[in-house]
Amino acid sequence: MNRKEFFKTTGRLLILGGMVTSVGYLVVNKKVSATCTVSPTCNNCGKISNCAYPEVKVERNEIGIKTQKELH
Repeated sequence: MNRKEFFKTTGRLLILGGMVTSVGYLVVNKKVSATCTVSPTCNNCGKISNCAYPEVKVERNEIGIKTQKELH
């Protein structure tokens, strides 16, 4: 391994380590969450009958929309 390859490999590993550390920090501190990206309001969403989020289940009950499982 020559000097050029050493610095290139070291740089890549440092970047990879920084990315892994950043993702780990975000996950541990719950900065990343699973939220709906389709529509901020469930009434305007076309996927409301198949959505699995707990908040949507409450919204469906209030609106009176049935899921595909409930229809069959």
